[in-house]
Amino acid sequence: MVNCVHLARWAALVALAAAAISCRSINAPAGVGQDMASYIPADTLLLAGLDLDRLRVSPLYPKLPPAVRALGEPLRDAGYVLLASNGKDLLYMARGRFREAPAGATLVAPGLAAAGSPDSVRAAIAQHKTGRNGAPDLLARAASVTGSGQIWIVARGGVPLPVAGNAANLNRLLHDTEYAAIAVRIGSQIEIEATAVGRTAAAGREFEESLRAILSLAAAANARRPDLAALIHSVLIRREDRTVRVALSAGPDSVVSLFGLVR
Repeated sequence: MVNCVHLARWAALVALAAAAISCRSINAPAGVGQDMASYIPADTLLLAGLDLDRLRVSPLYPKLPPAVRALGEPLRDAGYVLLASNGKDLLYMARGRFREAPAGATLVAPGLAAAGSPDSVRAAIAQHKTGRNGAPDLLARAASVTGSGQIWIVARGGVPLPVAGNAANLNRLLHDTEYAAIAVRIGSQIEIEATAVGRTAAAGREFEESLRAILSLAAAANARRPDLAALIHSVLIRREDRTVRVALSAGPDSVVSLFGLVR
């Protein structure tokens, strides 16, 4: 006859193990907790995070262009923002000290607001009810590259980004990648690190060659601006089989000028 006391003990151990697993921290960048991750819709193709608390205390924050700092004013009570896109709709989740929901947003939990298209908000709430994160692979990818960055973006490869003009070159670059990610750390300088993983070694090599060609053309086109041309030449690129890593370190004014080239 089975000992009921032993059964009860085993049941208790199983329950404790399950509870420990459910409470375990997720593999995600610092600042993204299970509460926020559980609202990421399953069809998400691109994720981006913005650690506003750490960004505001960085030494370069007061030196950022006023237009850049003005973008964060509607979220002055938010400490962390997570953006998710499926290529059509954009959802943002904000964690903060909210007395009420930010303009255009809905409080989905204490201190957690959601905004975006009606479809994206409905999808986020439906995902939360499942108790699971809808894009654990994207969060894990982001965690592997963000380091101490206050800003990060990670996207599935082959997904066209909603960009135009010179920035459309990004879609051609990313066409045959498995995923791509960018991390930005703002300290005494702005440090940008990007990673792209090709679907094959040949795709990784093609990505590297295409990126080098684009930067060479950009430097030549800006030969009359020696500071900008020198900044472009300072971009470090290295490849390991399928993986291409890019790094740049510069002051805020230089970085703003560089990003102006891809508008």
